Amino acid sequence: MAAFVTGSVHRKVPAQWTLGASGWFGVDALIAFLAMYAAYLLSPYANVLAGPLRVPHVSQLSASMLFAAIVAVTSQIFGLHNPLLPRHFWPMFIRSLGSALLAIGILSILVFAALYSRIGRFILTQAALYTPLTMALARVLVWKQSNQRKQRLLLLGAGRTGHLVRSLIRQSGMPFEVVAFVDHKPELIGQSVGNNAVLGGQQSLKEHCLTLQIDEVVTCVGGKISDDAMRELMECLSLGVRVRDFANFVERNFFQVPVETIRGEWFLQADLELTHPFYVAVKRGIDVAAALIGLVLGGPVVLLAAVVIKLESHGPFIYLQTRTGLHDKPFKMWKLRSMRMDAEQHGPKWASGADDRITRTGKILRKTRLDEVPQFWNILRGEMSLVGPRPERPEFVERLAREIPFYSQRHLVKPGLTGWAQINYPYGASTEDALNKLKYDLYYIKHSSPGLDLQIILRTIGALMKGSR
Repeated sequence: MAAFVTGSVHRKVPAQWTLGASGWFGVDALIAFLAMYAAYLLSPYANVLAGPLRVPHVSQLSASMLFAAIVAVTSQIFGLHNPLLPRHFWPMFIRSLGSALLAIGILSILVFAALYSRIGRFILTQAALYTPLTMALARVLVWKQSNQRKQRLLLLGAGRTGHLVRSLIRQSGMPFEVVAFVDHKPELIGQSVGNNAVLGGQQSLKEHCLTLQIDEVVTCVGGKISDDAMRELMECLSLGVRVRDFANFVERNFFQVPVETIRGEWFLQADLELTHPFYVAVKRGIDVAAALIGLVLGGPVVLLAAVVIKLESHGPFIYLQTRTGLHDKPFKMWKLRSMRMDAEQHGPKWASGADDRITRTGKILRKTRLDEVPQFWNILRGEMSLVGPRPERPEFVERLAREIPFYSQRHLVKPGLTGWAQINYPYGASTEDALNKLKYDLYYIKHSSPGLDLQIILRTIGALMKGSR
């Protein structure tokens, strides 16, 4: 590449109008607090409530704080903190309304049944109106600001990886704008990728960033970056331009790891804290508590399902299937049987959505995920966790490990009843689906924490409420 520009250049770095899950968590809690507080102030009984009460009534501050905490949780259940959701007002308003109504229901039960107090119906109605409308409008405001000043990207490399970045951005609707590509290959210079030109090395990266007002350079180069290119990337940093490699960019903005482009060094640089004593202890404690609650509450369901399964078809109602667990150790996973007894007479194969091997009862069990209730026993035994990559059968693991790079590394953590891949990718039964799910599994392995586990659990509740598997 050409020599880079010398001298001191000052450039105003634009603000990023984006909020992560933790940011929206705080915003939604604040909106709910203010909505409930305003509902009290605007109530025709505000003066009465401020004085001595004949009937116990929750105070304005207590009700607002409780409602804020509950909405912060229910907004997670309805996926409102997911930045990859389609950016349209009405779908977001419907999600916000569902979150607010669920929060109102939980608050009412908590106040009436647990605190032996009350909140006026007029106050609850107002809060149920103000909250979703304000939550949806807040998102529209952030969307408009981010779309007015999209982050301008310069992609270093116009090959397959550069095309993949451009495709991800176009599909997601995220506030990024690919301005141009830069590549040193003569056959690519002067060409175009879609409506983006491929620039050459007649100018330095620093000059391209100044001319095109670039906010971020994403390196989409396979293999090691040359020393000359690295020096120019350092020059870009001096302008206030962010510089990220492809894997880091995708991981940060799309919450997955691009398996096709990473090398083994990724695992060495990821600084995995898989055996941190605090996290391990907290996770195991949550697993045991959840397993006990699940077995107690799910016991009657399992007994009822067992009767129906036995009436519909012969054979046991519990199905034990070998799965691959932590560090490739096999274990027997418990499930309510949802298929015919002769379902695998021709060998194991993935289940599909319209699988004729599934019984009528099995369709209901799989749709509601009640067939997985016995897996709480696996969790109690320590073979599984509440959250983690879904365990796969050894027959499929062996084949997928040959076809997909780093597939075996998903066994660095315990398999889970639910996981990051399950809430971000639809049910699938192919090698391509396994590859796409692995991208999310590796993201979870790198970023696993109590906070991420909680987010997955809450979003799984939302998925169950929609009846999705």
